[in-house]
Amino acid sequence: MESVSTPPASSAPSAIPQTVSAKPPRDKTKTQGKVLMEITAVSGEYPSENIHRLILAPSYARKVVSTLIGDNFIKLVSAGGLKGYRLTPRGKKALITDNPARFAGLFSGTAETNKARTGYERRLRLHSLAEVCTLMLGAGVEIFADVKPKVYLPDVSDPPSQPSVTGTDGKFSRSSPPSIAAPCFYTSREQKGQGDNAIRGSRATGTLLTPTNVYAVYNTGRLQSRWSEKTEQRFKAQTQDYICRKLLSHQYNGAAVSGIMVGADLETLEKYLTAKEKEQTAYHFLTKVFGSFYFITNDIFGETQLKLLCDRDRTAGLKTAMQKGLLPPDTKHPIEHDAITEDGNPVLFCCLLDIPRLIRFRNGAALHDKVGKVIAFDFQLDMLGRYLGNTAEFVGLSFEKFVGRFFKDD
Repeated sequence: MESVSTPPASSAPSAIPQTVSAKPPRDKTKTQGKVLMEITAVSGEYPSENIHRLILAPSYARKVVSTLIGDNFIKLVSAGGLKGYRLTPRGKKALITDNPARFAGLFSGTAETNKARTGYERRLRLHSLAEVCTLMLGAGVEIFADVKPKVYLPDVSDPPSQPSVTGTDGKFSRSSPPSIAAPCFYTSREQKGQGDNAIRGSRATGTLLTPTNVYAVYNTGRLQSRWSEKTEQRFKAQTQDYICRKLLSHQYNGAAVSGIMVGADLETLEKYLTAKEKEQTAYHFLTKVFGSFYFITNDIFGETQLKLLCDRDRTAGLKTAMQKGLLPPDTKHPIEHDAITEDGNPVLFCCLLDIPRLIRFRNGAALHDKVGKVIAFDFQLDMLGRYLGNTAEFVGLSFEKFVGRFFKDD
């Protein structure tokens, strides 16, 4: 869509430096129990209420979990109303034996994923990361260290996974910068491994890198969390400086970092958007930190929208389809828009719901006493209708037909 930024063609390098991440074919025979263990390894603890996102059939999900517990690969942890699964020593050993390149670093020494977290808030963050990793994996995003470029350097005690040289200060440095050929997700733990205190305290679960875009990723779940605008500004600034201006400047050319907020449902976003004045902390975070901040849900709808955000060509194809019968955007129009109707009213494309643009559209339409048009997926219409009220009329796109057209080969 219009707000998805891509580096200009003129800025593209003539030759892409090493190392390019060649996306390997996925193991079709991998059991769902194995995937559960792998995501638990990356996150530290897997929330029991999110099992349905990995295994749709409840009866089969219970069977898989029971088998893993019976084989002493995972254990149930329940405290304070929060239930989750953790790997046992036997489970960790099984993963390391099967794929040491992927898991050895997660279970050694003082690695964050090797520590037992008991506090409610800390466990909640582990669950939040597990949900995001599940969403990423479902959207085809690489989350494991052995299949994605080494963007964030390991501690000096860990061997690097790609060519590097040792600097005069004894720390690892790269012989050549990596490049992102396929979408990859890097957890906040990987980023904090750099030792940069600027991002400590951030609620970001990590950073999603696609061939054309950089996204800071958050997960609010069902809760209306309080956010520190200054802290998240620092997280964005550090990410943009390290990724877009330094390490991967050849690929992103100083591009801006956008945001993605994952939520349990669209009603969660609605609560943020309609918060009372004394509860505006979160509202300001959603509107002031990132120029583009997309909201997706932790379900099949959000998974597909995430695929769109990772795919510039499909996003452009959807935008072209929505523009049929409409006039191109007008830079002099006072209201946020992606197209113009023949009678001069603004049209906003909301299939990828960009929070700041949605708010500007609503405020602009109300200020200028206009009734705009919103094009969105059918599952988004109820929430958008309540929020926008009489400032817009709606055109609903069938999500099922969209998937059949744009993702028929997936």
